[in-house]
Amino acid sequence: MVLGSIGPSAVARLALCAAGGLTVSFADRMAVRAVAGPFDGGFRLEACTVAVVLYAAFTAGERLLSARRRQGAVDGIPSPLTRFAARAHASFDRFETLRAPVRLAVCTTFILVCWTPVIVMMAPGTIWYDTGDQIAQFLAVVSTDGTMGAVSSHHPLLDTIVFGTAAWAGEGLLGGYGVGLACYLAIQVAVTCTELAGVCLYARRVGCGRTGAACMLLFFAVFPAFPIFTMSIVKDTLHMMALIPWLVMVAETTRTRLAALDSRRFLIGFAVVSTLCALTTMTGLVIVILTLACLPLLRARRGRRLAALACMLVVTFVAGVAFPAMVRGPLRVRGEDANQLLVVPMQMTARYALDHPHDVTDRERRIIDKVNHVPFERMASRYNPYLADPVIQYSLRDPAAVPDYLRIWAAMGLRHPDSYAAAFAALESGWFSLRRTPLNTTNRGISLERLSRHADEATGNTMWFQIDDAISPSFRTLAKRSPRRAVDRPAAYRLWDTWRETPILNLPTFTAVWTFILPLFLAFSLIGRAGLRRERAASLPQASPRRSWWPFAIPLVWSLLSLLPNAISIPLKPTATRYMMWAPVTIALMLALLHADMTAPERLWADIDERGTACDTSDTGHGIGRTDA
Repeated sequence: MVLGSIGPSAVARLALCAAGGLTVSFADRMAVRAVAGPFDGGFRLEACTVAVVLYAAFTAGERLLSARRRQGAVDGIPSPLTRFAARAHASFDRFETLRAPVRLAVCTTFILVCWTPVIVMMAPGTIWYDTGDQIAQFLAVVSTDGTMGAVSSHHPLLDTIVFGTAAWAGEGLLGGYGVGLACYLAIQVAVTCTELAGVCLYARRVGCGRTGAACMLLFFAVFPAFPIFTMSIVKDTLHMMALIPWLVMVAETTRTRLAALDSRRFLIGFAVVSTLCALTTMTGLVIVILTLACLPLLRARRGRRLAALACMLVVTFVAGVAFPAMVRGPLRVRGEDANQLLVVPMQMTARYALDHPHDVTDRERRIIDKVNHVPFERMASRYNPYLADPVIQYSLRDPAAVPDYLRIWAAMGLRHPDSYAAAFAALESGWFSLRRTPLNTTNRGISLERLSRHADEATGNTMWFQIDDAISPSFRTLAKRSPRRAVDRPAAYRLWDTWRETPILNLPTFTAVWTFILPLFLAFSLIGRAGLRRERAASLPQASPRRSWWPFAIPLVWSLLSLLPNAISIPLKPTATRYMMWAPVTIALMLALLHADMTAPERLWADIDERGTACDTSDTGHGIGRTDA
């Protein structure tokens, strides 16, 4: 009776928070000790506490997102706060009467001004280890001194072309590769600032309230993770320049129920941006294709669904077939084996070697030793629960033996699934945990005994960025020939360390906030809104159905799933943070769209009617202050 009285959606939301509490508590155990048990009273108390905190925080967050701005002063008597609010409201009115390019320029300038101290601290920008390899490979191919080289397909080929071309142009035209990379970095910063400002303006146009849009703009401007990351020259920052407009275009396509694809210019732009997004990171192709494959499944006219399908096929062909074939010859691309696909299975094999070293046949040992550079006998000593690199290295000994390995891997897993589960949970724990081991060992194994000894020193599982250059051996000669000067990199480290150690301010620095907790909040809100729709349909049978918000989250779902095959999740090194820096932008956009759906659905869904027909909307952004939520 009690459960029935509070409704099925409330029960589902309570269960969701309980599952979230269990997940966070379990992940904390794995991220600190790499062992699951014991599931004692302390574990249950921690899980219940986290569940209660999640439910309270989610409820408060939902009320905050659904709150509408109230007009007028209290009791008609203006107070200093009310007068300030009135002036701010008038300023917003004037701002929103400006033309869209002017508003974009103002917001971009605001972000850039706030980023300037970090830009000065990190000038002339950070080069990551992989970036140096990519530049060295490209310069070896285009060199005129007879040097023969090849480009590895381990990195996105478009990224290698962009970074290599910037360095090559700098050396040939500007007196040094560093000048060329500095020019590229200036473009990257300017483009990223403009795109983040555009996200805020788009959110405001489709119904996000002034306060919500302003908070989003302030977050992009003052959270130091954005300028620190954008001042890095690495494939993920290049990918971000394509990802941000792609997210907005996917949202617009979903919002208009594919009606946006009626515009030939939009459709071509969408295909181009999707292709760039797919070509600039290794997981981008999968995420983009799977997202585009979901669009024709939306409720829309047949012609629009066919246009969405055609867009997916074009992007798949260009990014997956045509572009690689076009550059393979000129760049002398060197193919890589399937070692990246075996990251998680080989990590499970290493945990099996640690837990059950004697429960393995001679044939299984031979096959493992045949496919992997690290032999089975050494796997236990090299096993790092939070990083697969010490076990699988960067290539396979014999790729032809992979099918045999997968067969014996499955057989061993059937014998001891507990070891495989522990290996997977520890490797992925960083995406869900709020705490982590204090050990940052990356070049060798970490024993479970050592983890246990340091468990009481556990720290917060916060982001960690590459701020100083990481020079690879292949790039060292070029770096010595044309050195780059750093202005004040320690200041950037101090800024980030201070931010992530300051209470309240450090909340967005926790990895799991973006990769688990806020996505869980979106699910929490969707469950509640589904319950409200059912109640509305039951009480008002003749009312038109409300549009469903969940299709907006399609890119988020695929992006979150793409985190699981990676070799690292806890930031023992900055790579783990690099993998998830798309999440703050994506989640911020999702929250803005959810806020618009809660408070101004007539704005969010204004461009189409119930039949999916595009409506005649004369609002181009000049009058977006008419409905303020």
